[in-house]
Amino acid sequence: ASDCYDDLRSQWWGNPKSLHVDCWGEIRHFDGYDIQIVPRRNNLDNNKLFFINLGGYDRAEFGELHRNVLLVCPDAKTAKARALAEIQHWSQPHKDKAFEVEKAVNVSKTVEARGYSIELVPSPAAIPFDFVCKYLKIG
Repeated sequence: ASDCYDDLRSQWWGNPKSLHVDCWGEIRHFDGYDIQIVPRRNNLDNNKLFFINLGGYDRAEFGELHRNVLLVCPDAKTAKARALAEIQHWSQPHKDKAFEVEKAVNVSKTVEARGYSIELVPSPAAIPFDFVCKYLKIG
């Protein structure tokens, strides 16, 4: 994770002292696509990688529930609809945040500055998402 600190600092939109991460992991496969870093080229695929933070309620649990999902879709409207379909059993399911991963932290810009591109490659072979949850102050 420390390899990304300078890029995160340069793209952080809030108070520099508040910059931190709660969870991190290498995204190698999601939603039927391998995520590959390749030598820079024009990407003709319209699909983008979206992160969506979902909220809702369950009568058996006190407080709001949250689920984070990554989806490959052509646009935010499609991503929102697919994500909300995953939590229809919740009461009042709603979208707290939805954005292309590249717009939150511009991964594409960082990768392109180093002469590479992000490519989404269809693949039926899922790769488990290994992640770490830990408060890590950067700012």
